[in-house]
Amino acid sequence: MDILISGLNNYVGRRCASLMADEDFRLFAITRNRKLFEERMSEPIHAQIFEIDLLKEDIVDGKGLPYIDASFYFAQVPALDDMVNVRVELLCLRNFIRLMKYLKCNRLIYVARLMDRRSLQPIIELLKELQIDYTVVLKNIVVGKDCLLYNIYRQMSVRKVVFYSKQYGGGLLQPIGIHDFVRWLKAILQVPNFHYNVLEVGGGDTISAVDLYRLYLNLKTKLNVQRMISLPNWLFGLLYQRDIKENTGTTEFLQPVQVNKIIDNSWGAYLPFTFMPLKDILMAE
Repeated sequence: MDILISGLNNYVGRRCASLMADEDFRLFAITRNRKLFEERMSEPIHAQIFEIDLLKEDIVDGKGLPYIDASFYFAQVPALDDMVNVRVELLCLRNFIRLMKYLKCNRLIYVARLMDRRSLQPIIELLKELQIDYTVVLKNIVVGKDCLLYNIYRQMSVRKVVFYSKQYGGGLLQPIGIHDFVRWLKAILQVPNFHYNVLEVGGGDTISAVDLYRLYLNLKTKLNVQRMISLPNWLFGLLYQRDIKENTGTTEFLQPVQVNKIIDNSWGAYLPFTFMPLKDILMAE
């Protein structure tokens, strides 16, 4: 099966370039700047990379790419709750679908974050307008080597005191290991019931963001001397309002940890799947 992916700046998309290919999946990927992408990769790339800019209006040239059986599109923007972001996303997605059709492909898995579920309507409308056989996946937080969460946790772990609040730390998460998530994405392609559907997916263990950090400290750093202090939401927001507004990394970290929803993984009625225990995920890479 020949697979095309887009969204290599997205953590999952980047890791897919290394992890998704196997004896049954021949992987092709597109990026705006191939050289820059390859320089940033810290692991072997198991995909053929093509340089295509989805921000250009009239993209039709798939020169060098074969006909494609299915495609994965990882959301190109940080979030879909901003109109500027939505316009950029719709332009890129429209151009990607144009490329898909040029490559005789009509099967698309669109992957966004769980927090985007309230802002999906423009995406769904575009998929229907272009008559694409789609599945939309809304994922809980995905973790693994070099993910944003681990990078932030490493920075936090050197502090003597860490502050959190109910809004920024008390919410429940269902982390998914990157290897599990890639395996799951490949598996859903074969399930007829998932066509023209929105799937929400979370890992097997439920944990608060602050407890996930404590578990990370215990397993990864063996540090137990750090103080963690709970603050009222308003005080936490006041102390860190500049970081929240101006620091892209901080914003990308804090947005998903505010999502407080338990996913029942009801898709399991059609696809039996077992996620790794959270401790194993944290120790895997």
